[in-house]
Amino acid sequence: MTGMISLRKFYRACLPSRNERFLWGVVSVVTLVIVAVNALSILTEAARRGDSLDARTPWITEATSAVFIILLFPLVSWFVRRLTLDAAGMKKAVIAHLGLSIAFSAIHVAGMVGLRKLIFWGFFDSNYSFLDVVWRDALYEYRKDVVTYIMFVSLLYLVQALVRREEALQEGTRQTPDKRLAFKSGSELIWIKPCDFLYAKAAGNYVELYTANAMHLVRLSMTGLERQLTDAGVNVIRIHRSFTVNAECILSVKPKSDGDAEVVLQDGSKVPASRRYRAQLSALGG
Repeated sequence: MTGMISLRKFYRACLPSRNERFLWGVVSVVTLVIVAVNALSILTEAARRGDSLDARTPWITEATSAVFIILLFPLVSWFVRRLTLDAAGMKKAVIAHLGLSIAFSAIHVAGMVGLRKLIFWGFFDSNYSFLDVVWRDALYEYRKDVVTYIMFVSLLYLVQALVRREEALQEGTRQTPDKRLAFKSGSELIWIKPCDFLYAKAAGNYVELYTANAMHLVRLSMTGLERQLTDAGVNVIRIHRSFTVNAECILSVKPKSDGDAEVVLQDGSKVPASRRYRAQLSALGG
């Protein structure tokens, strides 16, 4: 049990982000699909040639290879996060990945051959032979494994780049809070600075948008407004089914006997807060 927990922690350390774990899941599913396709293809080709082949053999050989491919992906991810492809680290990363691709192939081949030998000995009472001419067969396997390794590394660097781009966009939004947002109000188009937003109230198909100086009736859903404000760097929180506020403008929260509360904003406005949303208000204090 302790060993399983330690193994889980190890893989969590190799795949700390949700994006990396999702990619591992995708790689695992695709690898298993390839196992099925290859095993069935081998059986079909054997039947066409009239060869006598135990139906279990291709499934065993393909699955044992796939197991180690899937298990090695998190380790590749761990190294990718530490080997940057910027101008300063490019040469080091390329040399390191060349060596790591050899290690990847060696571990993959040694693992799958060892597992095959164990299975063939246990289920077929026979010896599994893999390498006839060591250098030739090792090179053959490396040619295949290096393609897999390059694919893994490319996918991980791509995800890494996309995440960094998204973070840069979000950081840029946070650093430019004075960029104005446009809203349709009746026949007019209005602009407000995100930092001027105080609170909003749902009004049917419209939203009453309040700033320190005015109220604007805009045709927009509350969810859509929250999304725009959040993207603009405003810390908005829903405090009621019909009300959302700028968390930075909250002055105080006055609890009521029925479990609801009243939120007082910096301009003196008072906004109702439902007990269903009290957790969001409580989180502000943390």
